[in-house]
Amino acid sequence: MPGSSLHGRAFTRVAVIVALSLTPTLAQAQEPTAEPVAEGPEAPPPPAEARPPAVEVQTAKRVRHNWYAGFGVGLGAGNLRRTQDGRNAVSVALLGHVRAGGRIRDGLLVGGLISTTLGGARRGQGLFSILAEVIGYPIKGKGLVLQGAAGLGTFVQAEVANDLVDVSAGISRTAVGIAFGLGLGYEFWLARRFNLGLMLRSDGMAAPNLGLRAAGTLGLTFTWY
Repeated sequence: MPGSSLHGRAFTRVAVIVALSLTPTLAQAQEPTAEPVAEGPEAPPPPAEARPPAVEVQTAKRVRHNWYAGFGVGLGAGNLRRTQDGRNAVSVALLGHVRAGGRIRDGLLVGGLISTTLGGARRGQGLFSILAEVIGYPIKGKGLVLQGAAGLGTFVQAEVANDLVDVSAGISRTAVGIAFGLGLGYEFWLARRFNLGLMLRSDGMAAPNLGLRAAGTLGLTFTWY
C-alpha cells in the first residue's frame, strides 16, 4: 500500500539519522580512559650549603696609651758660635732629645725631656737641658701636636786650639740658666702604637751675664705609645 511504504521510508530515515548521531558518542565511550597518576609528596629541596657565621673584622684602633717614650733629631741654625773678637754669631745647630711620660687625658701628655743643642765648630757652644714637658693634640683624631717645656739648662763654651803641632780642646766658659723648648708639628701613625712626627722646634736658654742662646730646627720625632 502506498501509505505504508511512505511510513516505512520515514522510519528508515529517522533510524539512520539517530544511528549517525550516536556513533561519535559510542566511539568516545569505547576509548580507554587514562587513569590519573597519583602524585606523591614533592621532593624536598637540596639542603643549602652550610656557611660559617659572619665575623666582623675590626681594624685595631690607633690610640695613645697611658705612657709614651721617644726621641728626636733636628737640624737648623742658632746663635751658638763665638767669633774671635768675642761676639756671638749664627751657626749650624744640631738638636737631639729623648722624652718619656704619661697621659693625663685624651689629647694631653705630661712628661720629661732631655735635650742637647750643639752649634759652631772651633768656638762652638752647646746647651744641655732637663725639662718638664707638656704635649697637646688640639684636634681630636688628628696628628697636629703642640709642645712646650721648661726647666734647667747648662751652657758650655768650647775652644779648639790648633797650633799646627797639637790640637787641643777645652771648655772656656759655663753657665746655668732657665731652659725652654717649644714645638709645633704633625705626627703620622706608622703602626697601632708607633708614629713618626715632623717637628719645627725652638730650644734655648737664658742666664745672667750670658743673654739668650737659642736655635731653631726642623726634624723628626719617633714616639712609642
